[in-house]
Amino acid sequence: MTINELTTRIQIQHNQELSAFRQDITSAPYQAGTPAALNVARRSVRMQPVQSVGDDSANLTIVADVEGLAWFTADKGLLGSCITVSIAGHRRNTGTRVPLPLAECDAWIEAILGGSWITHVYRAGTPIEGDGRLDVASYRLFLDERRNPVAKPKAVADDTLRRMEAS
Repeated sequence: MTINELTTRIQIQHNQELSAFRQDITSAPYQAGTPAALNVARRSVRMQPVQSVGDDSANLTIVADVEGLAWFTADKGLLGSCITVSIAGHRRNTGTRVPLPLAECDAWIEAILGGSWITHVYRAGTPIEGDGRLDVASYRLFLDERRNPVAKPKAVADDTLRRMEAS
């Protein structure tokens, strides 16, 4: 199955969960306050476990952390925010970890963030097995202070980040 087919299947099967999750992670992380307060804000959003589209015996746990760029960089004046989405798989009957195919993880990110934002998403880490499976998949999207996607700021020291479209 291609990534587009996986993404479409995910969107059809999990439309309501995706919509609520996307709204939670892309909305402004504060109700009122100054840009300085936004820069150090942090929150986590968890999607209810969902069934893998590639492995009927696995469930996925998807968690997003939304934080101001000043929260995790040394540059406390850096404006903007970062959305980090992590995906882990577990056997439905035992709860033990199961490696996930990179294609399915990429399809979930495309279904969650999609549209014009997907071209700005970075993948973190490397596959743990030769067949491209991941223990935990992690993705990052950087946003400026107006919530527009931007390239990884220089102040973010993580050299393992690679644009999804380039890797």
